[in-house]
Amino acid sequence: MLTSLVALLITLGVLALYDRKTYSEKMMRDVTVLAGVIGENAASSIVFNDPETAKSTLAALRAQPHVTHALLFNGDGKVFAEYGRGEVDRQVPRDGVTFIENEIEVTNPIFFNNARVGTVHLHSDVGELRERRSRYLVIAGIVLVGASLVALLFSLFLQRAISRPLVALRNVAKRVSREKNYALRADKSSNDEVGQVIDGFNEMLGEIRKRDAEIQERHRQEMALARSIQTSVLPRTFEFPGFDVSAVMYPAEEVGGDFYEFRPSNGSAWIGVGDVTGHGVTSGLIMMMAQSMFTMLCEQSNGHISPAKFITLLNRAMYYNLRSRLAQDRFMTLVVAKLDRDGKMVYAGAHTDLLIYRAATRNVERLATDGLWLGITEDIAHVTNDRSVNLARGDVALFHTDGVTEARNMAGECFDLDRLTNYLRDLHDAPATDIVTKIAHAAWNWAGTPKDDVSLLALKRSVS
Repeated sequence: MLTSLVALLITLGVLALYDRKTYSEKMMRDVTVLAGVIGENAASSIVFNDPETAKSTLAALRAQPHVTHALLFNGDGKVFAEYGRGEVDRQVPRDGVTFIENEIEVTNPIFFNNARVGTVHLHSDVGELRERRSRYLVIAGIVLVGASLVALLFSLFLQRAISRPLVALRNVAKRVSREKNYALRADKSSNDEVGQVIDGFNEMLGEIRKRDAEIQERHRQEMALARSIQTSVLPRTFEFPGFDVSAVMYPAEEVGGDFYEFRPSNGSAWIGVGDVTGHGVTSGLIMMMAQSMFTMLCEQSNGHISPAKFITLLNRAMYYNLRSRLAQDRFMTLVVAKLDRDGKMVYAGAHTDLLIYRAATRNVERLATDGLWLGITEDIAHVTNDRSVNLARGDVALFHTDGVTEARNMAGECFDLDRLTNYLRDLHDAPATDIVTKIAHAAWNWAGTPKDDVSLLALKRSVS
């Protein structure tokens, strides 16, 4: 509509200018011809000095409403006869035609027998031109309104063929962008240029869907491989005389950031449970790095190193690798414990509370793990201290990550530490495998769609 109306306005403007120019020229020609007729009729009156007849000749100008004034000059340049009212210049003007503002002036010589005997001078206003212009503007307005209505009707009619398919295409594009559903297709209603655009769009979606499927499959295979590598470094057996030990980890993504380790060494067993901030590939990589360092420190401890010293050395290596090698501003919570066969367990580090079910009292103790997270600073020896606890026969020690207690259901309610404590109290008679598996399933199902990794490790001292 805008294009049509602009073109129409330009056309009407050009026609208006052309009409004004041609009609102005026509008016000047008409006044010139009229002056010539008046001059011929008044020539004999001037020659024979008959002013009355000359005035009668000028009186015929009443039939020309746009002629406002007329003067007849004799050969001496004096006014011989006059028509009209108002003050005018009574000097004989120069011959010719002039267009001054809103008035046309024509001055013609009067001849009699090839001799100039006088001059005729006519004044004519351009009221006719203004009237014509007003009529033209009215007609132009009517044409514009009519053309606008016709253009509107045509645009509404053509919208089905042009605009609606494009709007539908836009809506499909928005859905694809919002839903990432590359199986969607735009409906084609014609074989014109719009139809060709829709065909190209649908072909593009098909290629994107194919490429997306290939990328997803490649990603699935890579994540499966990464998960296989990660789970392969976790301990598969938990053999330690006098204890039933088991652990489980459910990653929120293909690769998790939780960490647990159980490694017998020199008549004791080293235990580690931790959690790298976040989850996913990067956290899984840091977890595997921590596991490798944990294994190395276990081999080099020779039974003489304490958990506090263990944590301090591990933090120093982790801090260097995280900052210098990986350029990661992440940290890791970790508790390390050393378990002896007589039930004495020394632990150190900063992690979630350690829960211990006491068979004698049937109560669950909560032991805080104080210290500083790994990767925050290079030296944490001054804030890392050893603590000890004894596990009597039938007691159960449960290590866990915050993915268990912070799992939230649809109402936003956490699984929390009290619920975990009750589960431990109810399952204390079960094997360690059942304890960690059932609690992990309970927290996993509680969350519905878990946002964090869930890991548990249980130590149950045998009754006999």
